[in-house]
Amino acid sequence: MRHAELKMLVLALVLASSSGCVAAAAGGVGAGVYYSDRGAESLVSAPIDKVFEASRQTFQELSITETKTSSESEGGSAERQLKGTGNDRDITVTLRTEGSSTKVEVVANKSAVTWDKDLAKRILEKIVEKSK
Repeated sequence: MRHAELKMLVLALVLASSSGCVAAAAGGVGAGVYYSDRGAESLVSAPIDKVFEASRQTFQELSITETKTSSESEGGSAERQLKGTGNDRDITVTLRTEGSSTKVEVVANKSAVTWDKDLAKRILEKIVEKSK
């Protein structure tokens, strides 16, 4: 493992442990995908606009109908959200800038109190791949 990859892996593990996540799988450098309380999340080494476009492409590929988008900026940080429906699930992708990277959280609601973490992880893995 190259030195830079090792640094990113350590950073991802530190971020995961500080937010209560459990490692699920590792993608490329700085793109580990982790289960969260309600879905899956990752820190992607790409600007928020690129990750947002990758999210839209993933929705199209997986036949998720886009229902709403939102965008907020404050100071040097930004947050974007993409919502949709598919596979009898309500899907929400939330993007937040973290330096030059983007934190991505995907939630796939089965109902108001149950989540499909495996679907969220699958969606997020595609977003990470398309963000490279």
